[in-house]
Amino acid sequence: MSNSSNIFLDLDGTVYVDNIVINNADEQIRRLKNNGFQIYYLTNNTSQNTEYYKSKLKKMNLPISNDSIISPTNVIIEWIKNKNYKTIYVLGVEDLKKEIIEKTQVKINSKNAECVIIAFDKELTYKKLEETCKLINNGVPYYLSHIDNYCPTLNGNMPDCGSIGLMIEKTTGKISNGHFGKPSELMTSYIRKIIGDNNKNILVGDRIQTDIAIGKKIGAETVIVCSGEFKKDTEINYNLENTQIHNTLTDFLLTI
Repeated sequence: MSNSSNIFLDLDGTVYVDNIVINNADEQIRRLKNNGFQIYYLTNNTSQNTEYYKSKLKKMNLPISNDSIISPTNVIIEWIKNKNYKTIYVLGVEDLKKEIIEKTQVKINSKNAECVIIAFDKELTYKKLEETCKLINNGVPYYLSHIDNYCPTLNGNMPDCGSIGLMIEKTTGKISNGHFGKPSELMTSYIRKIIGDNNKNILVGDRIQTDIAIGKKIGAETVIVCSGEFKKDTEINYNLENTQIHNTLTDFLLTI
């Protein structure tokens, strides 16, 4: 493969689970970087800000640069700027809100909010849910940062943004206006700007409906691994045409 190859790696369930790298994937990722690949880490997780992920990956001795992390946060920030919003309400962790404010100068407040963004909030309180539902009940449009219903951990699956969104949808009777994560058109457009037209692109993930879906949208070679959500035995009926299946990320990277 040429030195203009990009490889997009999902994080949770693909590169690591919690703080544990899966099957020494870090060694193979460093090898690819040294061989001229451009490495991008593609996550739907908005329970932390971008700097947290940079720090976490550095501690795992993974190659990282300023633009290596692609998450709904990047897409949200670009979208807010394009919309020229002045005030929004975010149901999310404080670090996420600080990053959005810092990079867009938008005000995050329930008063005069022009839209609501629901993220993966590990600091969730009932008061936040009340405020969110009150705005939506009053006609303010809302969006999800991403649609994953759960996040894999060493202790099993835990509620993610999609589950919070479903609770709000059931409560208000109103469906979200869209989302910013994999495999949304907004994130697809964001990635297309990065990759341009001439590069060879590979995407590796553990979820068919998000990872593989967006990989196909950007025209990448797609690879699904069995270390997270996807399991060969239970999901054989899904359409995985032109998608490689490997047990772990390392098993695939060893073929490159």
